This record gives sequence, structure tokens and C-alpha cells, in this order.
Amino acid sequence: MNVEVHMMNRTKLILSAIIIKLLISNCSGNNCEPITEIEGLWISTPETSTEFLSGTHKTVFRIKKDLNGNLQAQGAFLMNGEYFSEWKLVNLECDKLTGRITILDSEGDSYRGYWDKSINMITGAVYLKDNETDSLNMVRADKELEIALFYPRIPDANGNIQYSYKTPEQLDDGIQTGSIGSAGVDSSFILNVIKKIINQKYGRMESFLIIKDNKLVVEEYFYGYIQERLHKIHSCTKSITSLLLGIALDHYENIGLDQPIFDFFPEYDSMKTEEKKQIKLKHVATMTAGFHWDEYPKEMWETDDWFHYILSRPMEMNAGSQFRYNSGCSILLGGVINYLEGKHAHVFAEDVLFNPLGISEFSWDTHKNGIPQCGGGLHLRPRDMAKIGLLVLNEGKWHGRTIIPEEWIQESTQPHVSESEYFNYGYQWWHRSKENKKWWSEPRNIQYWWKKLLAKSEEEHDMVVAIGWGGQLIIVVKDMNLVVITTGSDYDNDDATLSAIPMVVEEIVPLFAKTKL
Repeated sequence: MNVEVHMMNRTKLILSAIIIKLLISNCSGNNCEPITEIEGLWISTPETSTEFLSGTHKTVFRIKKDLNGNLQAQGAFLMNGEYFSEWKLVNLECDKLTGRITILDSEGDSYRGYWDKSINMITGAVYLKDNETDSLNMVRADKELEIALFYPRIPDANGNIQYSYKTPEQLDDGIQTGSIGSAGVDSSFILNVIKKIINQKYGRMESFLIIKDNKLVVEEYFYGYIQERLHKIHSCTKSITSLLLGIALDHYENIGLDQPIFDFFPEYDSMKTEEKKQIKLKHVATMTAGFHWDEYPKEMWETDDWFHYILSRPMEMNAGSQFRYNSGCSILLGGVINYLEGKHAHVFAEDVLFNPLGISEFSWDTHKNGIPQCGGGLHLRPRDMAKIGLLVLNEGKWHGRTIIPEEWIQESTQPHVSESEYFNYGYQWWHRSKENKKWWSEPRNIQYWWKKLLAKSEEEHDMVVAIGWGGQLIIVVKDMNLVVITTGSDYDNDDATLSAIPMVVEEIVPLFAKTKL
């Protein structure tokens, strides 16, 4: 549950999402030609895009005609070239003689610019309610970006999106595939789920995979994503770091989770206080270390030494007393791996985890001193995320070979502390059980017999989950031999980040439970 969005000190760049209509004033006949020619995708120039600690934000809007000939538009913000959030606009006025464009947004701010046909550029600025002004010049963007931003799937000539189920492709990557029919499910049932994904019922999902009985039976991509493309998995990185920790600890009989955390960071002994001496490795793994923590503070990104920054935090509570979400704990676990193995976590991962799983393509963000961002810096392909889910499902084994000790899988994925009434927490893995409450309030409109089935399935199936900001999830339902993978870009909507959970509870689990009746 990465909260990097709180780094943004200009809320203009995290406006909520809707499609908006552009209202054109005093436009008729041939005088509409200048307006017609501004149809298409526009993106902010590098010189006027906004720089942040976590990257560059660009602004995009698309102007197009609907089937009735009226101009419509959608707006979005990008982070490092990837979709970040939508821009909620409410009105546009265009002076047909001068080319002046004025766009108002839902917060009462405005964009004012001039379209220069000779250079094909809109030159202008954003005018905020507090009188602050930001220059924002727009140039044409390509069709490929337009598809990635605004089309879950390419529509037909009538604007409709057609979907038909296809069995996932069998590749030489160690994943077995099969049809959903072989799992006892009519493909028409999954059609209903895909339609809801396309309509953003479960947020802006970019990939959706289902593995049942160790076979990949559903593999779908949206918004221009393809099978080979890496996706940043954000805080799912934490759960993979936990797997690496389990491998490292298995190499040492005399080192365990009760070891004081400062034993792994002897160079920082001067920071130990009586309170901090009580912090054990298990407290760091369960995010109960007790540090006072603001998630991803600016000061940490600016420092040359992440470990120094994290270990120097004052104590807010006694170690082991309470869960407090803290990506600094995950970064410390990377330091523990480095201490034990003599190599950083991302190098260790390639040797002991990725290579055995046949994961040949990945990237892992590192700090300027080479420390990997174990709190959220890993980029994987969705099929490789599925391999991680399979590894957990099969108690650490991959095609019969033990990659992660079985005892660690069982210990790390069981609940050790309550995060809230909705989740428990293990060693960097989330856990939902029948005791946890639902946070989503509106049940589906379903028939009585289906409600009865749903109540049964909700009551009996626990989940082990890796959760990453924006909709990245690895969901393992062990007693159903089920793994579900999603990736997305719901960075501006915390509810949508977790929307795959109710989807699995209310759509996927009953779908497969039905086959057992």
C-alpha cells in the first residue's frame, strides 16, 4: 500500500477521474474549422512539465468528436510516462477568431492558452484559485499513447468493445496453461467479469490473470499493455523481499527472527537506545518496530544513507506493541539480506529466486548508493508475478524443487499482528480470513441461490495477499488452489487500489466454488 502520492505538494496533479464534455461557444459553419483541427491528443512539453522527487509529471488531454459530432475530451496526468490519474475538467470555451482556449476544472481553476496553427502548439498556463500560475504548453502526442491512456481495448467502428475468451498462450516459461473450461467453468461467466473490468468496476486494471489448479486459465491485458511488458509492482516488492529473507535465514542455524535488529547493522550502534535495543528482526518483518514514521518522507529520499535515516527515527511505541505501516522496515530487511549474504537483495534475488523461476526480465530501483528499494521498487511481468503466487501456493516449491523453505512460507504468510479489522499481517504478507470484515459496502445484485453460495464461499476461504500501490496484487487462496494477479494504475484512488479483493471474494471464488457443488 504505497503512499508516494503524499509527496505531491501540488494537489493539482492528483485530481479525480471522469470523462468531460468540452462546450464550444459561438461556433458555427466554417468558423468551426480551427476547433476541428485541434482534435487529437496533446501532451505538455518537457520544459513545462512538473518535476518531483519521484519523477516527472506530464499533463495530457484528448479532444475528439462523439457520434453526434460534439467535441469531447479526457484529461490525464502521467508519472514518468505512465498513467497516473485523470484530470477532471468541466467546460471549454474557444474563441473562433483568435484561437484562444479556456478550460475550467471542477475545483474552479482554469487553463488558458492559444492554439498556434503554424507551429501546432497550444501555449498557455494553469491559473489556480490562489492566484498561482504555472506555464503549461501542449504539443501533439502519438496515437499509441492515446490507446494506452484511454482505451481498455480498441473499440469497433460503432465504439463497442468486443471480447471473447481465449485460452492463454503456452510459452516456454515454466507456466502451464489450460482453458477455463478445463477448470469446470463456462467461459461466459468470465465474460461478465471482463466486461466489468473494461467498465472500470474494479478500477483501472491493466492486467488480470487467474491460475487454477496450477494452470493459467485467464490472461488478459488492457490499455495497451502486453505480455512482455514490465510493470512496477510497488509494495508487492515487500512480500518478495520476505521470500528472500526466508532463503537467507535458512543458511544460518544460529540466526533467527528473535535477533536484535542492530546486530545486522553494527556500524549504527551509536543510534541504539534502551528502547531501540528491544527491536528484533521479527518486529521489523511485521512492521511493529515502533518507529515514528511518515511514509516515504522527503528527507529520506535526499539522504545518502537510507539505513541511517530509518534507524535514527525516534520511537513512537514499544517494539512489538502495534502495527504501523512502514516501508522503512522493508528497506531494513534488504539490509539484513546484504549483511547475511554479502550482496544486495536485488542481486541475491536474481541468483536464488528469479533464475530458478525462469524470470529473465526484471528491474529493481536502487538508491544512489546502490541500496535496492525493497519497499516498492521492483518491476516484473504479470506472468512472473504469477510465478511468485504459485511458489506461495505450493509451499515454496517450483516444479518439485524447493526454492523457499516450506516452514518459511507457512510462517511468513500466517497472521502475526492485526493491521485493522480488514486485514492481518504476517512477515511482509497480508492475510484476510473469515474473521476480517468487508470494507466495500454495496453487495452485488444477485439471486438468492447465488447469495447462499457466496455466503458459503466468503466464510471458508482465507487469502494470502501481496499488495502494491495502484492495484498491484498477488492473491493466493490456498484451499481453492487459486492464484489471481492484477496490475493497474489507480494511484489517485486508495479504494480502487484494493478493488481486486472484493472482485475475488464476490466474483472469482464463487465462480470456481460453484463447480464443486
